[in-house]
Amino acid sequence: MPHIEIIFVWVTIFTYIGAFALHLFSMVTQKERGVNIALWLLWAGLVFHTAAGIIRWIASGHPPVTDTYELNLTGTWFAILIFLVFQKAGKIEKTIALVVVPISFLVLGYGYLSGTEITPMGPAFQSPWLIVHVIFAWLAFGCYAIATGAALFLLMKMKKPDGKRLQKLPGPEVLDITSYRFIVLGFINHAVMLISGAIWAKELWGHYWSWDPLETWSLIAFLYYAFCLHARSFLGWKMKRAAWLTLLGLLVLAISFWGVELFGPTVHPGP
Repeated sequence: MPHIEIIFVWVTIFTYIGAFALHLFSMVTQKERGVNIALWLLWAGLVFHTAAGIIRWIASGHPPVTDTYELNLTGTWFAILIFLVFQKAGKIEKTIALVVVPISFLVLGYGYLSGTEITPMGPAFQSPWLIVHVIFAWLAFGCYAIATGAALFLLMKMKKPDGKRLQKLPGPEVLDITSYRFIVLGFINHAVMLISGAIWAKELWGHYWSWDPLETWSLIAFLYYAFCLHARSFLGWKMKRAAWLTLLGLLVLAISFWGVELFGPTVHPGP
C-alpha cells in the first residue's frame, strides 16, 4: 500500500470524525454556523477520500473493488457522496449526517484494519459486470443508510416532539416520507445489483444462482426491504412502525455485507 494512500485514508477518517463531532456539538448547542462548517468538512473529507481511491486504483492497476478494504473504501465514498449531493439539492435534512457519517468512518476503518495489501485482480474479477454489480450494491447501501438516519430521527422526534435540541428537525411526516423515498431508491439499486450479479455468475460459473451464503443473504436483504415497502403500501405501516422496520434493516444489511462468513464458505471469488 503506497504511503501516500495511508495518509489520505487516515486524513479522510479523521476529517469525517471531526465533521461528526462538530455537527453533534453544534446541534446540541444549537449553533447553525457550526453545522454548516461540519458540512464543509464533509466535502473536504470526500476530496481526500476520492484521492485515496484514485491512488489505490493507480497503484493496483484495477478499480478498488476486489477485497474488504477496497470495497469498504469505495462503498463509504458512495454513501457520503449520495448524502452530500441530496443534501445540497435540499432533498434531505442536514442532521441525517449524524447517522451516515459515523457508519461511514467506522466501515472505512474496519476495511483498513482488515488488510490493505495490493493483490492482482484475479480472472473472475475481469468482467464489466463486476463494476455494475459493485456500484449498484453501494448505491443501495448509501440510500439505505440515509433512510436509516431519517427513521432514527423520526423516532427521536416522536418521543420528544417539543425537545429543544430537535426543534430544527422537520416534522415526523417529512422524515417518514424521506426514509420511504430512500428505501425505494435503495430497493431499485439493490435489484440491479442482484440482476447484474446473476449475469456475472452465469458468465463465470455457467449458472445464475448458487444459493451460497452471500447470494442468499443478499436476497434476504432484498426481500426484507420488499416487505418494508409492502407493509407501508398495503398494511398501512407508516411513521413509528416503518421507522423500526428501517432500523432493523440495518442489521440485515450488516449481516449481508460483513457477517455472511459466519454462515459458511462462499463461492464468490477472492482477489
